[in-house]
Amino acid sequence: MQGTHYLTSRGLSTPVLAALALLALSPAASPASPLEFKSESPVEILLAQRAIADSSALPTPPVVEPVAESDADTEPAPQKSIAKAFFMNLAVPGAGHIYAGKKRGWAYLGLEVAAWVGYLHYHDLGKQRETEFENYADSHWELQRWYDSGGQWQGTPEDSLILYFYDHNKQQYYEDIGKISTYWPGWDSEGNRSVYRGIRARSNNFLKNANIAVAGAFVNRIVSAADLLHSMKKHGASLDANTKLRFNVHTKPFSKDNAIGLVLVRRI
Repeated sequence: MQGTHYLTSRGLSTPVLAALALLALSPAASPASPLEFKSESPVEILLAQRAIADSSALPTPPVVEPVAESDADTEPAPQKSIAKAFFMNLAVPGAGHIYAGKKRGWAYLGLEVAAWVGYLHYHDLGKQRETEFENYADSHWELQRWYDSGGQWQGTPEDSLILYFYDHNKQQYYEDIGKISTYWPGWDSEGNRSVYRGIRARSNNFLKNANIAVAGAFVNRIVSAADLLHSMKKHGASLDANTKLRFNVHTKPFSKDNAIGLVLVRRI
C-alpha cells in the first residue's frame, strides 16, 4: 500500500495502478507457436532487403546495335555486255566506256569530236584553195599558147595525155601544167606559174591536215576499243563463246597501203 501510495503520489491514476497490478499477477508468457514469425539475424535482414531492392529496380533496356544493310537486300549491278560496249566504241569512241560506267570515255569522245572538227575545218580550207588555184590556172595557162610556143606539141603523146587528163582527171591535169616543164610554155609568165604553185601547195597542206585528222580519229577508235576490252576484262567481264576478237595487220615495205585493224566477230 505504501508503494501504491507512492505511485499515486507521483501522479498515476487508480486505473493505471490496477493495470500494473494485473500484469504483475499474470503467468509467464507461453512459448511461441511454430506459425509465429521467427526473428532473423541482422545480416539475413540486410540480404533480404537487398534482394527486394534488386527485384523492384527497373530492368536495363538492351543495347540495339545498328543493323548493316546486307548484300542480299541490295540488288546486284547489272552485268555490262562487253560485246555491246565494244561495238558502241567502234561506232562512237568513248560511248562504250560511258555505257560501262568508265569516266575516261568522255576523253575519247572529246578526241573524236576534235578530230572530226579538225577534218571539216582543214578540208574546207583545202577545197577553197583548190578552187582558187584552178581558177588561177584557167586564167594564166592556155593550150593554144602551149601549141604556139614553137615546140610543135599538137598531136604529140604529151598533147594527147594532157587532153585526156583535162577530160578525165582534173587533179592530174592541174598538177602537170604547173609541175612538168614540158607544159610551162603554156603559162603567160613564170611569175604567175610560181603564184599558182604557191596556192596549190597551201591547198595540198590543208587537205593533208584533214587526212591526218581522219587518221587520228581512226587511231582513237582502235586505242579506245583496246582500252575498253582491257579494262572490262580486268574487272571480270569476258567475251562469250560466240564472240571472237581478231587483229588484222597489212604491211608492205615502202607502201602507203600499210594498215592495222581490230575486228570483233559475233556469231548469230
